Amino acid sequence: MSADTLAAWLAGRRPAPPPALDARITEVVGDEAGSPPATLAALGARVLDAVAGTPAQTRPYALDLLTADALVTYAFEAQAESDVRGLTRLAERIDRQGRGA
Repeated sequence: MSADTLAAWLAGRRPAPPPALDARITEVVGDEAGSPPATLAALGARVLDAVAGTPAQTRPYALDLLTADALVTYAFEAQAESDVRGLTRLAERIDRQGRGA
C-alpha cells in the first residue's frame, strides 16, 4: 500500500482520534508505505520502544503511549479487515518483537 493510501485509510477511521493524537499519528506514519497491519504494528512498537528507552517517563510521554496504542490497535483493525484469520499471526509477530526475538 502506498503512503497516500495508508494515510487515507487512517483518515477514514471512525471515530476519529482527538486532534493532538491524530497529529502525532500522522507525524509518526509520515511517508511510510506497506502492508497496513505490519507497518502500523512496527511503527507502534517503535514509538513504544522510544518511550521505554527514556530515562524518565513523565507526563509528556503520555501522547506517545497513546500513539503507540492507537497504531497497534489500527494494525489489528487493518488485519481484521483484510484477513481475520491473520489476527493470530499478527499478535504472535508483535509479541516476538516485544520480547526482542
